[in-house]
Amino acid sequence: MLRSLSLDVMYVLASHAHAAAPGKQVYPDGTINNQWRSFTSIMDALVSWDARWYTKITDVGLGGPLGAVDSDGVPYQLRLMFFPLYPWLARPLTVFPFISPVAACLIVSFISAVAAAWGLYAVGRHLRGHRVGILLACLWALAPAAMTENGAFTESLFTALAVWALYSVLTERWLLAGLLAGLSGLSRPTSAALIGTVGLAALVAVIARRGGWRPYVAMLLAPAGLLAYIGYASYRLGGVSEYFDVHEHTFGAQWDWGTSAWATVTDIMMGVGDDNAGKPIRILSVLILGGFLILLALLVTRAPWQLTVYAAATLILVVGSHAHISMLGRHLLPAFPVLLVPAIALARVRDRDLAIALAGMALLSGWYAGWLPFISGQAI
Repeated sequence: MLRSLSLDVMYVLASHAHAAAPGKQVYPDGTINNQWRSFTSIMDALVSWDARWYTKITDVGLGGPLGAVDSDGVPYQLRLMFFPLYPWLARPLTVFPFISPVAACLIVSFISAVAAAWGLYAVGRHLRGHRVGILLACLWALAPAAMTENGAFTESLFTALAVWALYSVLTERWLLAGLLAGLSGLSRPTSAALIGTVGLAALVAVIARRGGWRPYVAMLLAPAGLLAYIGYASYRLGGVSEYFDVHEHTFGAQWDWGTSAWATVTDIMMGVGDDNAGKPIRILSVLILGGFLILLALLVTRAPWQLTVYAAATLILVVGSHAHISMLGRHLLPAFPVLLVPAIALARVRDRDLAIALAGMALLSGWYAGWLPFISGQAI
């Protein structure tokens, strides 16, 4: 219900923006040519940027002759930059005549979001009881950039894998934790945060002589998916360096030790930049980052160390990599443990006041979802 309210607000803003300036080229579609388009509906946002690549892979597959281009003029090898688990799950659905590649991806996202919410409830209930479990799932559904939970993005799928893997760690189900972490490595590169956390937790269990042989297997399973896919893609492209070169020179994705993030912070905090057109999203992104840091600091005393390590590792991977600042909210969305802090606080609030607070957050989440692509024209 909360996500529906946010999507309704997003729909209203998208419709208003289109009616006010129907021919305005404000929406970059995220393809290799990064063409700018006129906005028409919220579907433009839900299948933009990475989503356009995932729907393409769902439609025509991952492979193709290297050096050649597809019917859209896009080199086949660029598909190898997008991890395959999400389109692999979506593609079988397209055998049904009434399900398009876009619809198949949205179905996978919906099912994944439900699985993620269920896992969030399980983690919250395990740590703090039923009410915190419900609120943890609600807050994840209302976080900045939560609109991607409904789009053709990997956030819902990866969050589902991460939350159930970490729940398995907390309950010492080592084989399941290792398997889920291994699968997550086929979904996105930032799975390294989850893989490292599961591996570290398994190592601690080994040192403490808990779990028998199972933690050893978990340590082997956790990195298997990520290493296997990077190995496969590198083999197809002729080497590991060629794989990372395509990431850097075509998509601008590279490890920059936080240089781009620091430039944004100094721009806003010290006024050293002159990009006035980009100031609103920069300010909001710095606020999101600052809020995340505060919640992460408070999380240390409120959750098991495994959750804190995972959230901190996710933050390091996101901030340390070069990406458009408007994508910060989406990239931090799987770092769900920080939401335990407000979930615990809200669990003490009366039901009437809680309903008002959640409704207000849903409206804000929907506003951000509509403002970001359709009014500010920024990347999701």
